Amino acid sequence: MLVYAPIVMSLILIAAMLIEARTGKIPNLLSLLPFILFMLVLVTSPDPNAFGPQLIGAGVVLVLGLALFAFAGFGAGAVKLLTGLALFVPRDQALVTFGIFVATMFVGTFLILQIRKRYADENSDWVVLAKGVLPMSWPIGIAGLCLFWLL
Repeated sequence: MLVYAPIVMSLILIAAMLIEARTGKIPNLLSLLPFILFMLVLVTSPDPNAFGPQLIGAGVVLVLGLALFAFAGFGAGAVKLLTGLALFVPRDQALVTFGIFVATMFVGTFLILQIRKRYADENSDWVVLAKGVLPMSWPIGIAGLCLFWLL
């Protein structure tokens, strides 16, 4: 199951990115899928104890995410998706993955502002164009895709 986890997680992240760009929300079921996938990986693993660092990392991400949700306008779906992604981030790649996430947030915000200047439409079916907000699934998804396929 561990072999297929990057493929399944990539599909989950891409789906979240597209759905949130369109609707402005990440469905609860989609946010739950990384946790289900991780449980399958854990149950089928020959050494479940090897996933301790990922569980600790996901716990830290959850606490920080809840603080961002409470004080900085971070969406609950994004907190759940980010925590689910953290379950798959090995400890030795955590700092690089976090760096990609932060860089993508800044670059993404700049790009959304530029796109909004040019193509803004309050009546658009895409929340990105209608409201000009950065869907947090984008930096989460890009960081995850880079983790699974580039690092």
